Amino acid sequence: MTGISALDRLANLAGIEDGWWDFFGQWRVVPPETKRVFLAAMGFPAADESEVKASLSVLETRPWRRWIDPVRVLEEGSGAPSLAVVLPVAADGQVFSWRLEEELGIVHSGSFRPADLGDGEVRSVDGVVLCRRFLALPALPPSGYHRLVLTGPEGARAEQSLIVAPSRAYVPPVLAQAPGAWGIATQIYALRSPRDWGLGGYESLAELAEGAAKLGASCIGVNPLHALFPSQPERFSPYAPSSRMFLNTAYIDIESIPEFATCREARRLYAAPAFQAMLGRAREPGLVDYDAAARLARPILEALFRAFRQSDDQAAFEAFRHAGGERARQFALFEALHETMIAAGTPYWRTWPEDLRRPGAAGVVRFAAEHEDRIAFYHWLQFVADRQLERAHRAGTDAGAAIGLYRDLAVGIAGDGGESWLEQDSLALGVSVGAPPDPLALKGQDWGLLPFNPLALPERAYAPFIAVMRANMRHAGALRLDHAMALQRLYWVPPGLSADQGAYVRYPVEDLFRLVALESRRNRCLVIGEDLGTVPDGFRERMVQAGIFAYRVMVFEKENADRFRASDRFDEQALAIFATHDLPSARAWWSGHDIDRREALDLYPRPGQADEERGQRAHDRVALVRTLAGEGVLSGDFPIAGDLADDRAVELAAAAHAFLGRSRSRLAMVQIEDVLGLDLQMNLPGTTTEHPNWRHRYPHDTAEILADEHIRSLARGFAARDGRRPLFQPGGDSV
Repeated sequence: MTGISALDRLANLAGIEDGWWDFFGQWRVVPPETKRVFLAAMGFPAADESEVKASLSVLETRPWRRWIDPVRVLEEGSGAPSLAVVLPVAADGQVFSWRLEEELGIVHSGSFRPADLGDGEVRSVDGVVLCRRFLALPALPPSGYHRLVLTGPEGARAEQSLIVAPSRAYVPPVLAQAPGAWGIATQIYALRSPRDWGLGGYESLAELAEGAAKLGASCIGVNPLHALFPSQPERFSPYAPSSRMFLNTAYIDIESIPEFATCREARRLYAAPAFQAMLGRAREPGLVDYDAAARLARPILEALFRAFRQSDDQAAFEAFRHAGGERARQFALFEALHETMIAAGTPYWRTWPEDLRRPGAAGVVRFAAEHEDRIAFYHWLQFVADRQLERAHRAGTDAGAAIGLYRDLAVGIAGDGGESWLEQDSLALGVSVGAPPDPLALKGQDWGLLPFNPLALPERAYAPFIAVMRANMRHAGALRLDHAMALQRLYWVPPGLSADQGAYVRYPVEDLFRLVALESRRNRCLVIGEDLGTVPDGFRERMVQAGIFAYRVMVFEKENADRFRASDRFDEQALAIFATHDLPSARAWWSGHDIDRREALDLYPRPGQADEERGQRAHDRVALVRTLAGEGVLSGDFPIAGDLADDRAVELAAAAHAFLGRSRSRLAMVQIEDVLGLDLQMNLPGTTTEHPNWRHRYPHDTAEILADEHIRSLARGFAARDGRRPLFQPGGDSV
């Protein structure tokens, strides 16, 4: 092979990019060893030249070894499709039939002889001469998931999933025209109520959703609600889940479970003095103790499940189990199996006995037969969580929220969780997802998450990707895609290397965008793409065309070194917010406490960078005041030096939100910590236990937050912007 090596050819076919420009303008060449690691993770061994040659042959000839591809994703309005068909030249005179089964049951059929399709590309594979021709179907089916079956003269057959998607995702009517809408963002665990068990839950979320809707908010944003690790409560990062297809059962509000009022065993456990003392201690701190919360919840949940099994509500549970299908049953099975293997000292499924490492293995089948009740318990937890999440969404929409819950989708999954066990053939095992160095994390980031295998997804007709989208649009009116660039490419990091030693891997971007649009329309769910960091050329333009909202963070929106972007220059098809969960609150940003934390934790790659950032932050404070004052929402003499007093912190946050409210962006979001003027950072990128990530709680319960004059004032401001009658008069009385 001339000009390009076999390894480079194989890597290119697999979507591994040869290099990347870092934030500092340096071209980083991807070394051969990194390509070999990534290829192996995709299922194409490349340790030496013989393996490279064999893998290259497999990948190049794969389209020739089957009659039709397993999936094709088309766009509405693209005209009658032509189907690529690869058949032996020896079969040119034989009759083949095709059958297109539309999703709603309409069937189209026909027959053809390959020779009648005209000339095509010819190739010999394993001694068989093949020809690729194109079969024209009579019409494009409507939007949806359809099935095409090709049958040969002796009964041999091949199938294709033919998916037709709209060109644009769903946009709620409230956002279809200016000025748009606003919402409140929270971390669900941070919510307090008089009866919580140490962390916020779905019932607290319902209370916030209803109250926020009555204030005029159209949506209520939350952190990812993905299933974590019930048997390992210390693993509580919402962005490193066991599965994105199921829910976090730690957020279940136990006292809202119907059986709690009648189950004697649960009431006895709850009333015990030792339990009450532990419950009181769990409620007090400003930081969540997930282990203590789990110790409180588990025995009560088990008692309630036993009571539930004797109740009259079995039909609803069985309907839920049936609707969840085999994937949900297997996830509950994994939860029970994982619990057992943790007790045995082997929590990671890849170190389990061979007959337990795959869902259909003999040992797994035996375990399922022997532990049916425990599997049902974990399935019931999902049933309860789903019911409570549905109530939270309805609490908002019934109270007037036009969108309701705004959920968040993590970019990947933990390598040892339930989804990786269930979907291992669709994942790139042995690598992790991260980000190259940027201003948010100057040493780069290794998130320790598994990515989808871009070569395996089409082979599975994108079923795992579709399932993830569908699961996270359930009980929601909006969905944020964390690191949305994953639809086009992801930065992979080889095991054992630093985060700046990774490379980008391409994904089937056109198909993925179309699938997002299809699921968005079906679920009437707005899609917001978090497009921060290193964004490939053309990606944001593609988002605009697809109707996916951008994510505009005010502290990053600068026109030049001396001024932040004016409100009328924000993107219209976007969500605008002051900061994110990965950034300090407005008050902490102003004081530079995030810089102090990163310096103390040695997160700067070279000496002196912390001082440089302090200087830049001081400059940015001046620029922010100049921008806000220029918009008439903040006094021009607002002090720019030193920490902020409580009243000044609230004044700054109010000005920032007034600015966002008048911006062109159709959706403005408000973080509770900013409204209350709190000095905290929910997550510090580049850390795990060094910072209390995902543990901060609000100092006030949800009812107090909703009654706070600052949030009512903010609501009045948005109501005035929208031309609506204010919900609250200055004294706070409802009208």
